[in-house]
Amino acid sequence: MAPLSHPFGDLFSKKEKPMSNTLIPPTDLKDVSTPELESKFYAVMTDIARLRRACEELPLAEASLRNISDEIAVRKFRAPKPW
Repeated sequence: MAPLSHPFGDLFSKKEKPMSNTLIPPTDLKDVSTPELESKFYAVMTDIARLRRACEELPLAEASLRNISDEIAVRKFRAPKPW
């Protein structure tokens, strides 16, 4: 007998937890390098776009995206300004 397939296909086959069940709090972002932070932002944004096709509401994923976006904005604001 063939194994049962997940109704969302391979959506959850990644090694990471799906963003619909994971929150990245601001405190977890403080020690992350800016390039890694930007990478996380795009990864979460991609997960949200993919998950929206299967779900309507993604509160934890959207909250994580806001947290990452806020941390990027804070770093840009604090960065030395060339005069």
